[in-house]
Amino acid sequence: MLHSKSTDILLGALVADAACLGMHWIYDPEQIEKIAKRQSNNSAFTTVDPKNYEGVKGYFAHAGRTLGMLTQYGETLRLAIQSMNANDGAFDVAAYQGAFAAFFGPGGAYQGYIDRVTRGALENIAKEQSPSGIDDDQNPAITRLPAIVARYHDDENLSEILTNAMQVTNVNDVAAAYSSAFADVLMRVMRDEPLDTALDAAAETADELIKADLKLALKSTGTNAVDFAGEIGRACHLPTAGPVMFYILKHSDSYREAVEQNIRAGGDNAGRAILIGAIMGRVHGIGTEKGVPISWLLQLNDGHSIWSECEAF
Repeated sequence: MLHSKSTDILLGALVADAACLGMHWIYDPEQIEKIAKRQSNNSAFTTVDPKNYEGVKGYFAHAGRTLGMLTQYGETLRLAIQSMNANDGAFDVAAYQGAFAAFFGPGGAYQGYIDRVTRGALENIAKEQSPSGIDDDQNPAITRLPAIVARYHDDENLSEILTNAMQVTNVNDVAAAYSSAFADVLMRVMRDEPLDTALDAAAETADELIKADLKLALKSTGTNAVDFAGEIGRACHLPTAGPVMFYILKHSDSYREAVEQNIRAGGDNAGRAILIGAIMGRVHGIGTEKGVPISWLLQLNDGHSIWSECEAF
């Protein structure tokens, strides 16, 4: 199926996020494997069930969510898409902050887990602090990135806009370094560079704060993301999540494989899913043999509206 590059990127990110919801923050890969075996060896789009978290290391955060819904990461990206659509495609910090506070804040439409970064940003937006982000290197820093790169990839002010978007929630040098590296990968695949080439080039030109870790991820042999994440870490912080994302992107031949590997790696798989899904969605497309499965698209809650928003983008 033929779509614009931005649709491939945005839908790829959102579908990957929703696919993780039922397994999000399970830190026990053996438990994930047991659940997957009960589902014909599939881990994606697992029903949200607190019983899956009993007796294992994990945190059940999504009692207010149901199968096919987005996590807080996906909702943050969708909010950026909606905000930019309402502003003629432009990312306006004040407009986005207003939408963010209205959606995630008291009385907002969002019903679900509020992480530390979101909570801190909401407090700073209420105080009219600029930037509104907190000093934190966790995955919320990169949730708006697919929308920003899809819109501004050929704009000379891309770096500044990326920073402004990231600092709505995160003001942190390590987070900025990972944001820049993943923006580089996404821009390269938008220019139809092979994924392996894009990953190598992005690692080579990455900030010294993160270069060694990204190169290590690309040099690591094997195709077992579970073991690699076990060595590096499964948590929400980008110094662990970033290398795991690079590893999975390097060792996946299709969108489905990348998403499945990411879920099975455990921990904050939803936080990693946004960029994995965006990049693999662009590389393999939607509805193709190796692309975003149509059956997964059909499992999205409010999928028709999400599709329309991404197409309008």
